[in-house]
Amino acid sequence: MKLGWDLKTGLQRRLVSWKSSDDPSPGDLTWEIDINNYPESVMFRGSEKYYRGGPWNGLRFSGAPELKPNPLFKFEFVFNEDEVYYTYNLLNNSAKSRIVVNQTNGYTRDRYAWNSVTQSWDVFATVPRDKCDKYALCGAYGNCIIGESPVCQCLEGFKPKGNLMDRSQGCIRNKPFNCQDKDSSGFLKFRSLKLPETAYSWVNESLNLKECKAKCWSNCSCTAYANSDIRGGGSGCVMWFGDLIDIREFQAGGQDLYVRMHASELGSKMKRTVWIAVLVLLVTVVVCGVFLVAHYIRRRKTL
Repeated sequence: MKLGWDLKTGLQRRLVSWKSSDDPSPGDLTWEIDINNYPESVMFRGSEKYYRGGPWNGLRFSGAPELKPNPLFKFEFVFNEDEVYYTYNLLNNSAKSRIVVNQTNGYTRDRYAWNSVTQSWDVFATVPRDKCDKYALCGAYGNCIIGESPVCQCLEGFKPKGNLMDRSQGCIRNKPFNCQDKDSSGFLKFRSLKLPETAYSWVNESLNLKECKAKCWSNCSCTAYANSDIRGGGSGCVMWFGDLIDIREFQAGGQDLYVRMHASELGSKMKRTVWIAVLVLLVTVVVCGVFLVAHYIRRRKTL
């Protein structure tokens, strides 16, 4: 399978659902590679974005931390002057696998693997996986976190734009920074995220993270930055301009994102970190003290 674009001829390869299980005419659901400055995997329902797998980070799509080397297939993403595409090849010629874009069973994209024992197709992976996979569910600067109530939380340094319990309108800054004074802003590091939508982004593969930060800081329109490639400790630079949309947090996987905010918000984060460190240290000292006292008492009784 080859999904993407021939940039010289303009040929696009994408997967389109059937209209129904017995009607193979084109349906509403499509899976394709969105070619902007930082190409990403996207599913459309009609003309509207439905699910975004995120940009390729050198290992996998940013929004698919479960996409890892496996015994079934090998995957690859190619991005050069001639073409942009995602492809996979089976590692075992006797194995069988297929991907189905399905609008008749919940609007999903399913990967199946053939089970030779049961003589049936088993579901290997499905997207969307949960509520947080819905495109832009939490609005600008919202962070979707499964297990939280509500699932839409604001990034640190931001507050709900509308109703406290209805976060679909997104979030706004607690304190806007002043573009005339670069020292009024800095960057706060967020971990384990799906990177924001890349429609308004800029990429340079030759810059390191330190250079990326400096370039973003010098442009007041830059709202966030990250490594474009996470292999080998990270390399490359991607910068975002405008609101950050369609972010979610993973329990494992995801990427680091550095978000621009007022300098006072950075101090709050540091103070909380220091207090947490002090608290952990105090608890450790108390536990060790109790253990040593108990050990001393037992030795006295033995003597």
